[in-house]
Amino acid sequence: MIIIFNGPPGSGKDEAASYFKRRGFKHLSFKQVLFKETIAFFDVDEEWFMNGYNDRTVKEQPEELLEDMSRREAMIYVSEEITKPALGKDIFGVCVAREIEDGMNYAISDGGFEEELVPLINRVGTQNIVLVQLTRDGCDYSSDSRRYFNGRLEKEYIIQKSTDIDREHVLPKEFSIRTYRVHNNGSLNEFHEILRDIYEKECNEHAETKDVA
Repeated sequence: MIIIFNGPPGSGKDEAASYFKRRGFKHLSFKQVLFKETIAFFDVDEEWFMNGYNDRTVKEQPEELLEDMSRREAMIYVSEEITKPALGKDIFGVCVAREIEDGMNYAISDGGFEEELVPLINRVGTQNIVLVQLTRDGCDYSSDSRRYFNGRLEKEYIIQKSTDIDREHVLPKEFSIRTYRVHNNGSLNEFHEILRDIYEKECNEHAETKDVA
């Protein structure tokens, strides 16, 4: 089973992936290859780049070593102007698909490009993929090139209040993939309760599917 967390920066994707990792899922990221490509392109120290990227107060700051781009802007530049034109728009999805091993469960924390999703579908089929969309007040895709996937909504969870989704931030292509939507506007404990419910539903569904097969 592959669970892909899909939401704008700050909506809780990394926390959600960590929750599933603690329950035996292997954590993968489409960005891992891009981190390496960006660090190599600008010839900067990996520890310097990653420490700044993981610090929200530093991540958006322009850096002289990155030609006055922020770390996020540098990642987008290398992705859209260097790597994808040379290797194809699906390159990051292809790299993640190569890491998938039969019999393992995976949590992917940064889905948002159609071209990255297709190689995973080709690898394991839509029946083995689950999308978890995250919304949060104050978080949107206006500063990010990723978007919400257009999946088959199974259930919507609202923690305290819902957050509207801008339709311009939803990919047009429809995928027949089970999708849960979580409006993550509450406490960490409330968020974990929702993730536990999704975990239990999907593990039970997956077990039943395997028994039928």
